[in-house]
Amino acid sequence: MNDKLRRPVVRSAIVTLGKSLQTESERNGCIQTGRVWYTGHRLDDSGPITETLMKMRRFARWTKAAIPGIIMAGILAGGPSLLAADIPEALDGILISSKGAVVEQTSLNGIPFHSVSWYSSLPYLMWPVDANPPVPIERDPAAVGAWLGRSADELGYAGFEPKFVEKFSWRGNEVWRYALVRGGILLHDGRVMVHWNGARFVGVVNDVPGVIAKIEVPGPAVAGEERVYYPMRIADGRFRLIIARVERVRRADRVEVSIMGPAGLLEKTVYPELVSPTGGEEPTFTEYRIPSGRFPDQISVAEDGIVWLSQPLDEKFTSFDPVTEQFTQYPNPGGSGPDGLIVGTQGRVWSGMYFSGSLGLFDTATETFHNYPAPYSNAAMAIPVETSDGHVWVTDHVANRISEFDPATETWIQSVVMPRSNCWVVQGHEDVERGQVYFTENRVNQLGKIQLGGSEVTDIPVPGGGPAFLVYSDGFVYYSRWSEAGIGAYDVETESITEYEFPVSNEWGGPLWLAPNGNIVTGTRNRGYIMVFDPDTKSFSAHQIPTSSPGLKDGLTVGADAVIWFTESSANKLAKLEFPVEGGCAREPAWLCD
Repeated sequence: MNDKLRRPVVRSAIVTLGKSLQTESERNGCIQTGRVWYTGHRLDDSGPITETLMKMRRFARWTKAAIPGIIMAGILAGGPSLLAADIPEALDGILISSKGAVVEQTSLNGIPFHSVSWYSSLPYLMWPVDANPPVPIERDPAAVGAWLGRSADELGYAGFEPKFVEKFSWRGNEVWRYALVRGGILLHDGRVMVHWNGARFVGVVNDVPGVIAKIEVPGPAVAGEERVYYPMRIADGRFRLIIARVERVRRADRVEVSIMGPAGLLEKTVYPELVSPTGGEEPTFTEYRIPSGRFPDQISVAEDGIVWLSQPLDEKFTSFDPVTEQFTQYPNPGGSGPDGLIVGTQGRVWSGMYFSGSLGLFDTATETFHNYPAPYSNAAMAIPVETSDGHVWVTDHVANRISEFDPATETWIQSVVMPRSNCWVVQGHEDVERGQVYFTENRVNQLGKIQLGGSEVTDIPVPGGGPAFLVYSDGFVYYSRWSEAGIGAYDVETESITEYEFPVSNEWGGPLWLAPNGNIVTGTRNRGYIMVFDPDTKSFSAHQIPTSSPGLKDGLTVGADAVIWFTESSANKLAKLEFPVEGGCAREPAWLCD
């Protein structure tokens, strides 16, 4: 992309002023632990997240049904012969999905590795070919850093030195995080993470912006000035690094950090404080065990208050009555693999049928299921959205399409191929005022936009982090960041982007939905939290889910009564979060009083 077209980016999180590289212990009593910050930007905003082994089996079933020729085609072409279902369980979930990504083979310092490229052509996720390899390096942060330095050419950061930052725990692994430094100047949004399981070397996450095509030579340092190498996108997956200046301003309730390039603002980071519930009462979690089957996935609440969720591995739609606390399960004959799910108008439950490659409709009034095959071959339809014209759009991650269906005529209107190949289009939501539908494009760090009645998608580049789930509200598109600890906000008028960091360490973005007054509710996927973001105060409240590492992945919604519902896919549970109410008005969050 032309540098002149790059939109200013604003980030928000909690931050500490001071040195350009600073550990949490030096932050004088802040709430979180184990974070490292530089130039106002946290170094731990990317990392692995849990996806269950059941999801891997789910992909295997879809692969058998939908793309049997892909492996053979790769073999005949002399290409990779593995699929991402081969990712070790200890690393599964780092990608938004293990479905469809091809595993290649590479070598780091003479040691053979399997690898998956995700955000660019560079290896992103790597693990040794030998399932139980001898430790290739001394289990020492300095020795591992030197080993990573010798791998700089293969990993795409030649000229940068890995600098050890911290250790943290994730899903039974100990993770060592490294920043990338060149001549004392840090690479913005560049990090490498090494996973260990006890003394066993598990793998590497190589989270750099993309292929570095050019590096600007820095001028003489100015006393007291902070600088970073900032990645400017010049083509698909390729960047040039420029020298950017960091400016910080402390205000009464936050710190603002601006990254300035030659032409002005590149990113502005606002770091608000964590908000605690008021009134002396904590919100209440309630968890319900799914009575039959496993892997509850996406979720939606109907106008009558009934909660609906998909169970793709059991070929079922499941409803839950919050009053009677009773589950009812319904088969979906003719379709297979109900994935994304919404309850639309007239009580119609829509779902992308991932395995059969179709759009499914369950009519709650008649309790009948209808299956509409995709208008193209090798489909794996995923997540639907109903728009204001009564149509239903559904994404297809693997086929790289969005398709429009008219329920009135029971016909497909169109199927649109996304402009960027292999972008992994996830989910959509409508700006009703403008009649525009926005989609997330995870693998290429973009949003997509299409006008109702139109057939062309406009791509909107966003900073790294892998946009996953989104909603539109009051002039902004809010999206979760799959490999970073926060959400993003795209201003549809100014075309600027603000990123807000979570106030809890080592928690990465997951499902996201809209509260009744426009507040944003999102879930995290490490220990597991529900975060409530207030757009007016630019602050989060954080609520820890009782079940540890529940596998909150795709399913979260908010009912008209402001109850937050979500699925714990790994724990096989449905759960809700309610805030205390007195006289019809909740003390926290404030939007229940609107």
